[in-house]
Amino acid sequence: MQYGFVKGMFLGAAAGAVADMVLHTNQGKRTAAGKAMQTVTDAVDSAATSVKHTLGQ
Repeated sequence: MQYGFVKGMFLGAAAGAVADMVLHTNQGKRTAAGKAMQTVTDAVDSAATSVKHTLGQ
């Protein structure tokens, strides 16, 4: 069950990316919500990479 956390992290990042694409109808303008979503997605991706690296050793 140690991979449940990592799987959840990846699923959350994927859901965030999909939501970000849906909310970003105009690529030229970034709203505060879009920027916040990107920040959260980046943080989750970074955490998932860190966890994956730690579990891989």
